[in-house]
Amino acid sequence: MQSSLSALSGEQIRAARALARIDQADLAKRCGLSLETIKRLERIRGPVGANSRTIHALFEVFSSMGVAFDNCEDGGMGVCLAPGETSRPSGATRRSNRRSDEAGLHRLIYYSTASRDNPTPLHELLDQVQVFGAQRKAAMDVTGILFAHGGRFLSVLEGPRDKVRQVYGAISCDRRHVSLSIISDQTAPARRFPDWRVCCGQFPSDAEMVGDEPALRDGFHPESLSPASALGLLSVMRDLTEAPPRRDLHSRCPCPLAGGCLDRACASGAATPCRQDAVTA
Repeated sequence: MQSSLSALSGEQIRAARALARIDQADLAKRCGLSLETIKRLERIRGPVGANSRTIHALFEVFSSMGVAFDNCEDGGMGVCLAPGETSRPSGATRRSNRRSDEAGLHRLIYYSTASRDNPTPLHELLDQVQVFGAQRKAAMDVTGILFAHGGRFLSVLEGPRDKVRQVYGAISCDRRHVSLSIISDQTAPARRFPDWRVCCGQFPSDAEMVGDEPALRDGFHPESLSPASALGLLSVMRDLTEAPPRRDLHSRCPCPLAGGCLDRACASGAATPCRQDAVTA
């Protein structure tokens, strides 16, 4: 996937926007980017070299509008309408070719902050979130991802609307975190996160992917993210769970990565085993 992302050029952004029949201002709004950023990217000849979150946001928006990017034999990338799609005016709703099993799919994006009054260490809390998230997937078909950094959480829940709302209702009553705020609460064309993942920490190797992410400067500031940029960041963090060092993380109790983790809010106590009673939500 990274080779495809890095190959995106200014010419392809312009072509994709033309196929989607939207102007630069509309694209900027949908991606959660500034109009000047879109103008600058489209002026570039060749690979745009933007940060991963920006590229993911562009891919997400164009994909939702039926515009696909295909790898070419010469190593470049073509732009086309996805099979079954036709060009349509700006603002039109995508209705065709939705999979019947995703009818009524809902996506909720929210952020929160770990409670200072919670006696459970962060590494134990994250292990519990992993366990109960997997249980929710099996019992309620609610999937998603949670990214934790510096005592703050950004999460997506996806699934049937009533189940997503039920899960969020329970989460909002959990006193282990506070200041919950919803970024987006709406239907979705397809699942972006078909499993349940918990991604945490910060490592020097992350710099290549998220080193210039504004929301991660001087801590973690999820309140600065738009829906598209939140999905882009979470997509990058999902990819990072499949790469070293997180790829080999099977338990945070104790956490084998605590020694090299830059997120001291969590890592300071994560090298010790979890308490025996830390198994209930």
